[in-house]
Amino acid sequence: MIDDLFNSQEEEEEEDFSHLIPACEEAMTDGKMDSLRFSEEEYEFLLNNFIMEGNDNMVIELARLAYIQHPDSADLVIRYADVLIVRRETEKAKEILQNLLERTSDNGDIYFLIGRACLKSGEHEEAKENINKAVALLPDEAAEMYHTAAQDYIDLAEFERALDYLIDSEAADSSDTELYNDIAFCYERLNRFEESLVYYEKYLDQDPFNDNVWFNVGTIHARELRFDKSLEAFDYAIALNPENSSVLYNKAIVYVNTENFQKGIDTFTEFLKFEPDNIFAIVGIAEALLAMDNLPEAARYYQEALNLEKANQEANSGRALISMLNHEHYSALVYLRRVIGSESVDYNFLSGQLLIEFKRTLLPEFLVYYLVALYYTHSMDSFVANLEILLTMDELWLKKLYELVPKLKKDIAITKKISKLREK
Repeated sequence: MIDDLFNSQEEEEEEDFSHLIPACEEAMTDGKMDSLRFSEEEYEFLLNNFIMEGNDNMVIELARLAYIQHPDSADLVIRYADVLIVRRETEKAKEILQNLLERTSDNGDIYFLIGRACLKSGEHEEAKENINKAVALLPDEAAEMYHTAAQDYIDLAEFERALDYLIDSEAADSSDTELYNDIAFCYERLNRFEESLVYYEKYLDQDPFNDNVWFNVGTIHARELRFDKSLEAFDYAIALNPENSSVLYNKAIVYVNTENFQKGIDTFTEFLKFEPDNIFAIVGIAEALLAMDNLPEAARYYQEALNLEKANQEANSGRALISMLNHEHYSALVYLRRVIGSESVDYNFLSGQLLIEFKRTLLPEFLVYYLVALYYTHSMDSFVANLEILLTMDELWLKKLYELVPKLKKDIAITKKISKLREK
């Protein structure tokens, strides 16, 4: 009963601080934060409140004021240092924490924050040394500290270093399901897919109802060309969350890649209910229709993509190809002029039809574009043979080729070949 009375009084006292919340909000709005004065307990209450609300700007300002007004409070100094580390003001945070260490050298939280500051500033050995000191002082918090450090490295895309800490965290406490997800994620980013699957499956053993994890499993199987297993995992994910658009998109890609074109189209169509203007899905439908030789519908979807993004390479390439197949050569040139010359264009997609179109129309522009395609697909024997044909035409077309592939002028082998061809 006495304990209950004490807790009740404590809660009542904490509730009394709630009137300070609007005072802080008003001071922030009026730009008068520096006029605020609070006790350590009040700052603790306010910081906890605004952290829960996700009001980062208020937390930053309150942590700064708390540090200025209560420099002898280890807890408030640590809170301010934590804020500085999040803001990447690591040198300032380390200076504050080192000063605090001179007063209290057995506080594991201080060493841990120094370690995180070193981590974020690229001092990896110092980070490990300080985090290990923190673990020695707070062994019960080892798993959490290692996991937090790992997440810092994940944020920095340092997945190898993150894994080192994650494995340490697992050794300290292997019951954290989210730990498995982070380990799997790092292995996946390092293209170590089989190891990644082991940990995703460990996660699913603990929580089989996470659609995002099933999505990750399906994606890995797809990358490893295990399409049946990929589709099975995607089906689990969709059953758990029918509105997971990422699953629908990747499932559609798998269908198209396995030549199940109609299923791919149906799945892309379902995906577009959630993301109606997604240009990648629209192009995906167009490509599936093209593979099914449904040229009118393919052209319609490619055009829909172009209405959203006029410079889209895949859509322009698709419309150009269909125009050439329909013997609409002037229409084809409109789309080709938008994309030919870019190194990222899929020239294998266009190359054969460009040659056919040149032979059919004898328009030099198609030959120039065919030469560009040959150059970027490294078909140099054919390139040289067709270059000889181009040299029999107006000099302007060679200049056009140089314009589209500027590196040709610096290609000594090609320039020598051109000189020899001209001598014939």
